[in-house]
Amino acid sequence: MSYREKKYNDFRDMPVWQKAFALLVEVYQTIKHFPADERFALTDDLKRAANSVVHNLAEGYGRYEPKDKTRFYKIARGSAYESMSQILVAESQQYLNSEISENLVKRYKEAIEEINALIFSLEK
Repeated sequence: MSYREKKYNDFRDMPVWQKAFALLVEVYQTIKHFPADERFALTDDLKRAANSVVHNLAEGYGRYEPKDKTRFYKIARGSAYESMSQILVAESQQYLNSEISENLVKRYKEAIEEINALIFSLEK
């Protein structure tokens, strides 16, 4: 069954939103360990991008027209890629070990695949 066919009570019932929210919570926990001098740089950027994934999925859910919905889902997808890139920067600076980085990137890739399926079901 495609996303389009499913009926959710609200965005919190969407599996992709649940995954993105779990990632957001984990990002918040992870960035607590970043150096203080990154507070207004990588820490804020990663926090903003991870939040964007979650909140654009919610906003897309709340839109009526498929074209309007997909616009927000595409923004969420872009923010997921941005989050992945920032995670890789954090790893390169040794703010994250490779195990944590690889786990987060893998989970963002899974969320992106679900977002892609959602977009595809609305655009066909």
